[in-house]
Amino acid sequence: MREKSYRFCMLVGGAALGAVAVFYFVGYVELKIALNNNGLQPSLQQSIEGLWLAFAFHGLLIALLYLLVAFKPRAVSREVIVLLGLIQLVEAVLLFALAGNRISAVLLALAALFVLIGALLWPKPPSIEEASNDEEPLVDSAPDPQDAQR
Repeated sequence: MREKSYRFCMLVGGAALGAVAVFYFVGYVELKIALNNNGLQPSLQQSIEGLWLAFAFHGLLIALLYLLVAFKPRAVSREVIVLLGLIQLVEAVLLFALAGNRISAVLLALAALFVLIGALLWPKPPSIEEASNDEEPLVDSAPDPQDAQR
């Protein structure tokens, strides 16, 4: 039950963060039009575009990482996942405080919440005894010299 809950939390976190990434990729077209009509300095326009796309790619890559970790928890350490979840929590707070768009902030907060709960439910590594019992014994394929003498 614990592993299923962990997997569910990581999948929801990955899906929510993926939705944020898609939202920003789709919104890039509108941003480009708004920046072209705004009269800002070109260097400032390019910086805003770069940060927008970096945020979208950042969300997409971390969402893919969460989906990977949902099925292979040992692919990344638990501490890395906790740090990424905390980063999204900070991003959500900043979006709530500074941006007019509440949808992406709610999705980021949801992703962070589920990822941090998933980190609490992180599957324990198998103990040495369990790992040794699960392994099949090695079969000696070399012929026994005493059998040849008989």
